[in-house]
Amino acid sequence: MSESVSIFDKHLSQKQKLATDLISGAVLKGRLANAYLLTGRRAEDKWQIAKQMAAYLNCERTKSKDEGLSLSKDQSCLAKSISGQAVSMCRDCRWISEDAHPECLHKLAPAGTASSRKISVASARAMTDLLSRTTSAFRVVIVEDASQDVFHRPSANALLKTLEEPPANTLFFLFADSAEAVLPTVVSRSQVVPVPQVPFSDADALEVALFSFHKQIKDSKQKAARGCLSAIELAQVIMKTADDLVEEDENARVAYARVIDHAIGEEYLRLKESAISSSADAQYLHDLLKLGQDSKQKIDHYVSPKATLEGFSMAWVQLAHAAGVS
Repeated sequence: MSESVSIFDKHLSQKQKLATDLISGAVLKGRLANAYLLTGRRAEDKWQIAKQMAAYLNCERTKSKDEGLSLSKDQSCLAKSISGQAVSMCRDCRWISEDAHPECLHKLAPAGTASSRKISVASARAMTDLLSRTTSAFRVVIVEDASQDVFHRPSANALLKTLEEPPANTLFFLFADSAEAVLPTVVSRSQVVPVPQVPFSDADALEVALFSFHKQIKDSKQKAARGCLSAIELAQVIMKTADDLVEEDENARVAYARVIDHAIGEEYLRLKESAISSSADAQYLHDLLKLGQDSKQKIDHYVSPKATLEGFSMAWVQLAHAAGVS
C-alpha cells in the first residue's frame, strides 16, 4: 500500500484535485518547493490551499517534532473542522483560521490606500527582515496579488534572494490570474500550480477522448497523418462537452474555459510523475499550460469560443507529437 498524506479537506481535494495532489505529492517525496505560484481566478480556493498547508505544517497533530518538513498521515485540526468533523482546534489552527497567527501566516500586500496599489519596496524589505528572525513556527508567506502591476520590479527585486533561498521552515504562496501576468524573474523562482474554475462533474466523454488521443499517438507509425485525425476528433469532443455545459448564452465563455482547465488538469495528473524526471515531459506540460492560458485569454477578449477551442485542440496535438508523449 502506497504512502499518502492528508493535508487538505475532502471538498477542496475534490474541487482542486490537480493543485492539492501536486503539493501533497511534493510533501510526500520531500520535494516541497520554496514558492508556489497559484494561477487562476479562484481566490478563495487559493487562500484555502495556503491556509490549510500552513495548518498542516504547524498543527499540534501534524507538525514535525524536529526542524524540517513534517510528514504526518493525520489531518490538521483546521482541515478536520472544515470537513465537518467534531474537533477541538489547537491554538495554531484557530489562529490560522482567523487569519491572526502572529508568527506563521504573513501577507505581503499593498498598503491599502487609494494612492498605493503596488507593494512597496519598504514592505518587501520588511518581510525579508521579518523572515530572518528566529521562530519555532513554519512560516507561510502569501503574496495575494503577484501580478507585475502590483508586485512590480523594484519590490520583487527586494525579495528575490529570499524567494530563491528562503530561511529554514519558510514557504511562499503567490497568487495571480496567470503566470504571464507575473514578472519572469518571480515565475522562474516558483513552481506554477493551476487553480482552475471548478471542473464539471460529468467529464466521461472528454476523458475517453483523451485516452483515445494518447493511444493513437503511441500506436501510430504515421504520426503526422494520424495526428490530424486525432486533433479533429479531440476538438469535436471538447466542443461537444462545452456545448453540453451551456444552458444560457452568457455562460458559454465560462463553460468553454472550464473545459480547457479540465482537459489540461487531466494531462497534468497523467504526466506529473514522469515530469519530475523527464525534462521533455516537464517542458511539454509547461507549454500546454501556456497554451491553455492563452486560449482562455482569447475567450475572455471575445474571440469566438468555438474557434478558440478548435485552435487549442490542434495546437495541443502538435505539442504532443513534438514532445513524443504517449
